[in-house]
Amino acid sequence: MIMIPTTDLPMEAIVQGSLFLVLSVLGLAIVYFAFQGYQRNRSRPMLFLAVGFAAIIVPEMAMAVVTRFVAISQFETVTVYQVTNVFAFLCILRAITMDPDRSRADDGRGHRDY
Repeated sequence: MIMIPTTDLPMEAIVQGSLFLVLSVLGLAIVYFAFQGYQRNRSRPMLFLAVGFAAIIVPEMAMAVVTRFVAISQFETVTVYQVTNVFAFLCILRAITMDPDRSRADDGRGHRDY
């Protein structure tokens, strides 16, 4: 009989890993659909929304991988999260306060496509 080595993961690790996976997929889906909305409608608020959500989810995913291989202090990790979250929140705030009628991107010929 072949014995397959197993590791008994604590329940907390399974729950956290599962939630991280679900949140990553949901976050990337939001970024994808917001960017598709920007491309379809040339709506700058959608672009800022996509960038804002990307600035939340991408650094979190990257730090989850990087901290497995590189010794980074908790201070550095938290600082990266906080700085990227400030940028993300500013982008999202800009997206929801931007006038949608005057926020269409130029079509490249010097006039706006309405």
